[in-house]
Amino acid sequence: MKKILLIALILTAGLFLASCNRDRSGTASTKLVEWYELPETAALDTTKQITIKFWHRMGADSQALVQGWINEFKVLYPNITVIEEKAAADYGALADKIALAIPAGTAPDIAESYPDHIARYAQAKAPLALNHFINHPTLGYSEAEIADFLPGLWAEGQSYDNEGTILSLPFTKSSEAFFYNATYFQQHGYAVPTTWDEVFAIAEDIKLREPDAIPFGYDSEDNLFITASKQWDAPYTGYNEETGKGEVQLNNAKSKEMVEYFKDKVDRGLMLTRSLNGNAYTSDIMKTNKKLYMYVGSTGGTRYAYIGASTTVFNAGYRAGVAPLPAKDAEHRFQIQQGPNINLFNSKDEQKMIAAWLFAKFMLSPERSAEFCIPSGYAPIRYSAYETEAWTNYVASIVENPTTMQQAQDKLVKEAIEIFLNNGEIFFTSAVFNLSSKTRTEAGALLVKILAYNATDQAALRAYIDQEYQKSYDFITR
Repeated sequence: MKKILLIALILTAGLFLASCNRDRSGTASTKLVEWYELPETAALDTTKQITIKFWHRMGADSQALVQGWINEFKVLYPNITVIEEKAAADYGALADKIALAIPAGTAPDIAESYPDHIARYAQAKAPLALNHFINHPTLGYSEAEIADFLPGLWAEGQSYDNEGTILSLPFTKSSEAFFYNATYFQQHGYAVPTTWDEVFAIAEDIKLREPDAIPFGYDSEDNLFITASKQWDAPYTGYNEETGKGEVQLNNAKSKEMVEYFKDKVDRGLMLTRSLNGNAYTSDIMKTNKKLYMYVGSTGGTRYAYIGASTTVFNAGYRAGVAPLPAKDAEHRFQIQQGPNINLFNSKDEQKMIAAWLFAKFMLSPERSAEFCIPSGYAPIRYSAYETEAWTNYVASIVENPTTMQQAQDKLVKEAIEIFLNNGEIFFTSAVFNLSSKTRTEAGALLVKILAYNATDQAALRAYIDQEYQKSYDFITR
């Protein structure tokens, strides 16, 4: 409880994020959508039957869980009917379906969406700005409730313009984590690294003992480029202070310095990435005992540090550990947040929007957040979720010295999720605007090209880097 209170005090500054008139740049301001002026006297009309649609792309288990929530919600609000639909098999297809539904007037009232998708919907002014709903005296969140959300996850909802327009709330969130062969680390006396230099010092030591090893892997080149840019203080995307608009900023000297750092490690056989591994996950190498002992992967895929490992490998003592992402240094501990959010749409029907808002709040309650995370490996989005009965019972069930694969998976999931609880301030998101999705994809492709390039000397490498950065920038912005 002391930790929760301390975090709440730290987060007090973050309450400013939900204010109704925040200008991020201090100069030009451009609201992405107009804020719906929800009157302070607004309330749910309990005499009126209201039907709202919730579109998502969840798997069967998560969908069943949400269906149970809808039944619980119906008990609280008998006049609200929630129709949930798995509208697509993946997030991209879901975004396409919603984008087509908006001009047709058939968009859902609430949806599971990534920030880039919401920025796309905003081109039609379709998303509902949540500022006045959040700050509403009876329907909204109190300051203590806002402070209960992990700060980086909450802040993502207002990354769409320079006025602090809040277009989404965190829902099923993940990040990346550093996974390692804990048995091997113990055998060789390695401390869990907290910086990249420490990671590669371990890699160099492994290489001396096992020359054919490639000790470290990174699954997502997109995420590596974005997170390392943040850690290196290298501009990636941002808002122009004069125009208030998002802009591509990745073509700069610090970014190139960052890429050269990781290029050196690839060239020396200390590191590979998923693309350099034939598009296979690097976790598959570690758990099959093939001389890779560390990797960075999604916390949403934590169980895959074990899934697929043979019983022989497990019984021989293979155990995985998990830790926060290594940083450039102690002052630059940042890691990207992932996973979909919840957003609402401006249907022009105040009662439907209030009903959708109440259902969103219900799904984001501490109890439901904990309930969703335990089987999935996603993180509870609120500090109080870690104090719920569901979470405390789960923690109590963990076996500290696992003897079965399931026990080992459960323990690792708990430890991965606790990274969010204990490091809430390190999670970030980049600026979201019409080119942000294209920038992310191109940045990952740019990194792969540079990591795979066989330069004759350092001068040739730097010339190639300059050339490819310019080509990428031109491609994104043309």
